[in-house]
Amino acid sequence: MKDNKVLSYIEDVLECMPSDWLRLTTHRLDIYNEALAKTEFLEHFEKLYAAHTSDTSALGELPTAYDYIRLGHPLSSILEWTLAKLHGLKPGNVISFSSMTAPVLVDTEKKFI
Repeated sequence: MKDNKVLSYIEDVLECMPSDWLRLTTHRLDIYNEALAKTEFLEHFEKLYAAHTSDTSALGELPTAYDYIRLGHPLSSILEWTLAKLHGLKPGNVISFSSMTAPVLVDTEKKFI
């Protein structure tokens, strides 16, 4: 399960993330493309990962992470992407939702994690 490349990259991302990622409850609805919902963010994030690019300006240019299922946010999308990478799952199929009574993490193709 441990993938040092993934974990190292995520550490860099968390260190360099745009400050608005901590303040927004939903991510950039002004640039939201409903047809591409979660996938557009993940595709661009994967390209940054492949290039090991984690600077604040590159992260700030990512498309919106919003989707209708869970009011997505960059950090929740990155959490899902990381868990998928560490478990050999498709990142687009991992969905997390947090609440006081029932936090949920699911791979929509295979099983509950």
